[in-house]
Amino acid sequence: MYIVNPEKISNKIECNKLVAKYFLERNLPLLSRKGNSYYFADTDLFKEILNLSPFWVKLAIKFDGIK
Repeated sequence: MYIVNPEKISNKIECNKLVAKYFLERNLPLLSRKGNSYYFADTDLFKEILNLSPFWVKLAIKFDGIK
């Protein structure tokens, strides 16, 4: 189940499909999905997984960014 209107939530991370797949494989809960955009909550768990992630994931997050 997803949140229908993620644009109303602050402190969320928007990712493309490839990066989202990486996070989902590490059991990070998905906040919402809208088209090709996937949203995750900016939590301590997200930051922990991001710190352990490979360079390409960190780079993609930097370009997609925190919304």
